[in-house]
Parts: sequence; structure tokens; C-alpha cells
Amino acid sequence: MAYPDRTQAPDFQLSTDYSLAQPEQFHSGTVPVFAFRQISQEAVRIELLFDAGKWHEPGPGISHFASQLLSKGTRHRNAFAVAEGFESLGAHLEVSPGYDITTVALFALRKNVVEAMKLLGEVLTEPAFDEEELRIMKEIFLQNLRVQNEKTSVVASKEIRKAIFGGSHPYGSSLEEHQLTGLGTIALRDYYQKHFKLRAVFIVGRLDDQVLREVMHLLPPSPPIVTPAEHIPHPGRSLTLRRENSVQASIRLGALFPQKQHSAEHFATVLVNHILGGFFGSRLMKNIREEKGLTYGIYSSINHFERSSCWVIGAEVNQQNADQALVEIRKEIEVLRSVAVPVDELENARNYFIGSWQSENATLFSVSDKIKGLFLAGLTPAYYTDLLRFVSSCSSAQLLEAAHHHFDPARLIEVRVG
Repeated sequence: MAYPDRTQAPDFQLSTDYSLAQPEQFHSGTVPVFAFRQISQEAVRIELLFDAGKWHEPGPGISHFASQLLSKGTRHRNAFAVAEGFESLGAHLEVSPGYDITTVALFALRKNVVEAMKLLGEVLTEPAFDEEELRIMKEIFLQNLRVQNEKTSVVASKEIRKAIFGGSHPYGSSLEEHQLTGLGTIALRDYYQKHFKLRAVFIVGRLDDQVLREVMHLLPPSPPIVTPAEHIPHPGRSLTLRRENSVQASIRLGALFPQKQHSAEHFATVLVNHILGGFFGSRLMKNIREEKGLTYGIYSSINHFERSSCWVIGAEVNQQNADQALVEIRKEIEVLRSVAVPVDELENARNYFIGSWQSENATLFSVSDKIKGLFLAGLTPAYYTDLLRFVSSCSSAQLLEAAHHHFDPARLIEVRVG
């Protein structure tokens, strides 16, 4: 019997299967329902997406607290009874308010999913919006806010968003202590009734046709469509906030960036950012962490919202190293947009990118997240297939052109806290 030579690594084989499992599509009235039912586990996840994020709120904090109060009691049950009801069914509820949407996610055992949906229906159609629960929630929020605002990294991240989009823009604003004073349940209830419009439902779970019909029948009704407000970004200036007793300085650089789209030009920017600061072997990590020893970690990311996008670079460094780090960051960007990426570096970057993407999508839960992101961006599943095909075959010249056009360091706003 022949044994493999354990002293030699096996040949590297890059998979070329870039397809994602596709959901079944249904409709509950006008609401699209996407269901992944080819799963063996007994767990079920049902995500309800509402057009009720920060973008739609008429005042600071309304979207956040209206969303978080949903699970804190109904007309018939207090917060404890609601939590106990879900727990008795082996179920769990997560409410996640975001910039554009609010997601209500129900996790349940397959055998109890209909009963759990009935309880969720009560939560969504008869929320109490109790004044005492709001008072407790505001106190907890303020305690956490005070702790977080002591961290230079948190303040720097808030300030760079404000600098990129403007302090009154939904993507640039942050809820602060003084804005909570007049926030009451009347405004929260009014917002909920007018703006919690169900946009889509994503289901992962082995539900038969009858149970699926029951689940869809239990989905909440939606209010009439409200035309969303328009918000225009108003970029600001670079900012330094000194903290004399802080050993660490948090640095952020950022700028507006083109929206996600299905095009070779966009695909090129994704890979350029990956090479710059999107993984552990990126240029920023090699220079500023490994060679200069200025930080434990540094990243470059392109953040896509529904109506705008931004490019952000961030790192935490010692106070005395902040200026040098900023110089080195800009130097790496200039090199990337003026000198073609060497073939071996491009090969390593593309292999890591494709391999990471494939490992990230090993379960239907993660695949559902990808399909959900495409739905919200108005893109089709072919987006990922074409993105990975581009990454696997693009040239250094294509990346150089994209870097030159879209990664201009002169556009970057700097924020330094510490």
C-alpha cells in the first residue's frame, strides 16, 4: 500500500465554483419571501426586513428605541412574559435597527415555529411602548454611551462618519446624551405605525409547504408606503481631538465612494481595496504592522449603505507614532495607484479573496445573508459569480486604472483622536 509523502504539501487547487444556492421565491401580498428549505438542521431563522432604519426617522434615536422596545411588552404581556414565551418554545428574538432597515429575526425550533410566529405577530401588531421600559432602556443606553465615548476608537469612528457625510446625515450622525431628553413613547409609537413597512422576508429552515403557508399567513400587515426623505452628504474637514492622558491615538481616514454596482470597474475597486488593507497580508498590514511596528492592526474597507458608500482606513497607534502612520498610509496608496501590482502579489491576493469568500458561504445561513445584501442593493445573484470571475482573471493594469481613478489620497479626510 502506497502512503502519501507527508513532507510535501499537496498541490494547491482553487475551486472555480462561484455559485450560491438560490432560494425559492414567494409573495405574501406584495412582500417578497425568500426561503432556503434544503437544510437538515432543526433550527429555523425567519428574518423580517422593515424600511425603518435611521434614514427614515424624524428625530434622533426614534428608530433605535422604537425597534428595541418591540420585545419589551405587548398589550397582553409584559417584557418578562414575552421573553418567557419565546424561551418556552426554544425560540429567540433579535431586533437590529440599522441605517436603512430594521431587521427582526426569529430563531426557533422547527417543531415550534408556528407558535413562535404567533407570539412574534403579537409583538409586532400590539407593542406596548411602555414608558417605564423606555426609561430603563434610556438609562442603560446612556451608561453604555458614556463608557464607549471614553474609547478613542469609538469616538474616531463616529467622527469620521460625521466628517464624510455630515453631522445631520443619517449615515453621519450619532445619538448623544443631550438628544434623549425629550424622547417619549408617543413619538416612538407614531413612528412605528407610519414607518414599519415590511419590505422582505428571508427564511432558512426545513419547512414543509403547509407550515410555510402558515408562517406567511402570520406575517404582519404593513402601513401605507411613506416616501422616504432625501439626505445629501455634506463632507467636512479633517479633525484632531486631543486627549492628554491617552497613550493611544485612533486614526481614521475616509471619503465618499461610488456605490456598489455590477460592473468590471466596481469589481476592480473591491480587489484594489483588498490588496491595500482588506486582509492580513495586505500592504498596509505589511508596512505599518510588520515592518514599522506602529500598530497591531490596520484595515481599509469600503462600506456600502443603500443610498451612499464610503471608503475608510483605520488603525490604533501610540500617540508618538500617529504622524508617521498617516504618512505611511498615504505613501502606500500613492504606490498602489502609480505602480502595477506584481504578478505574485496579485496571485496571492486573488487566491485569498476567493478562498475566503467560499469559506464564508459554507452554510445556508451565510448564503441567505449574501442574497439579502444583493436584494437590498438591487443586484442579482450573478453579481458574485461575475465578481469572482473577474478577481480570478483580472490583470494588474485593470487594478492600476481603478486605483488611479478611485483611490485618490487627496480626497481623504483625516480624524485623529487621542
